[in-house]
Amino acid sequence: MEEKIRAIVIKNIDFKEKDKQIVLFSLEKGKITAFLRGVKAPKAKLKYAKELFCFADYVLVEGKAGSVITSCEVIDTFFDITKKYENYACGAMILEVVNSVIGYNEPNPALFLECLRALKVLAYEDVKPEYVAVKFLISIFEGLGYQLSLNKCSSCGGPFIHKRFLNLDSGEITCLGCKAPNSIEISSTVHSALRVLFGTDYEKLSSLKLAENSEKETLSILAQNFEQRFSKKLKIF
Repeated sequence: MEEKIRAIVIKNIDFKEKDKQIVLFSLEKGKITAFLRGVKAPKAKLKYAKELFCFADYVLVEGKAGSVITSCEVIDTFFDITKKYENYACGAMILEVVNSVIGYNEPNPALFLECLRALKVLAYEDVKPEYVAVKFLISIFEGLGYQLSLNKCSSCGGPFIHKRFLNLDSGEITCLGCKAPNSIEISSTVHSALRVLFGTDYEKLSSLKLAENSEKETLSILAQNFEQRFSKKLKIF
């Protein structure tokens, strides 16, 4: 029986001599794995279907060892992401995040659309990839129940007057009075970057100009938070 899904390739793994095992993030079923038979052969018809970032309608047939991809209608390859190292590194990080937080056969349409928007901006807009990465991670935390409180202390509810801290145990941002032992300070520059990037649509990120190098420090802090929440160290750039 055939099954058609709309999905993004988030990982591919060599399997046997000419096959690939593909990890797909699909709109309908969340994360699934499927096989591409003979796809490493020089004249394979579906060789494009194995590439990272490929966004397509895949037709699957259930085989003895799992689902097999029999056809693929490409919607977008997001090929331009691969033209710059920083953009590729950011795109790879986005796929790594998705692979880490989404379970098999657990649909998450909101995250699927978030991923698509981030990849589209990376591919087609002149934007700092760090802006995209920070925006995506903030959205991930929010979507999975770890929303960052950027306007007031998440513990006492008071305003941030001087210093603010990220509690690595809880993932919450607190004031000095509520600071927990396992916390790192968030500078005013990083705090400002978080607020601006959170409040800006992906499509408008290219118009932003944050304080110099603030995006790298901001991304580093969010990567630490991600590692604490999901036990996965991200490769940041």
